[in-house]
Amino acid sequence: MVDITMAEKVLIAGGVLNLAYGALLGYPIVVIRAKGAPAVPKYLMSAHVSTLLHGAVLLGLVWAARLSALGMSWEEVAAWLLVVSSALVAVKDTLNWLNGVQDEFGEKAKPALLGALAALPKTVGIGIFVVGVIQAL
Repeated sequence: MVDITMAEKVLIAGGVLNLAYGALLGYPIVVIRAKGAPAVPKYLMSAHVSTLLHGAVLLGLVWAARLSALGMSWEEVAAWLLVVSSALVAVKDTLNWLNGVQDEFGEKAKPALLGALAALPKTVGIGIFVVGVIQAL
C-alpha cells in the first residue's frame, strides 16, 4: 500500500465532504423545482455547484501534493488553506440562500465577508502547490 501523507488525507477528506454537501444540496433543488418554481434560488445553485467543483479540485490536488517538491509541512499548510477556503465559500453561499439574498454585492450581504475571507487562503494554498509542482518539474 502506498503511504498517504497528511496533506493528501486533508485534501481527500475535504474533497469528499464537499462532494457530499454538494450532493445533499441537490435535494432542495429537486423539491423547489418539483413544487413548480420556474427557477432555483441563485445561491442554492451556487452552493450546490461550487461545492461539487471544490470537491473535484481538492481530490485532483492530491496529485499536486504527490508531485510537489516542497516539504510535507508546506503541502499540509496548502491543503488546509484550500479546504478551509472551500468551507468558507460553502457557508457563504448557504447563508445567502437561507437568508433569501438575491445579490450579495448589491445588498451588501454579511455572508459576503466569508467569500472575501476565503480568497486569501485559496490564493496562498494554490500558490504553494504551484511552487512545489514547478520545482518538481
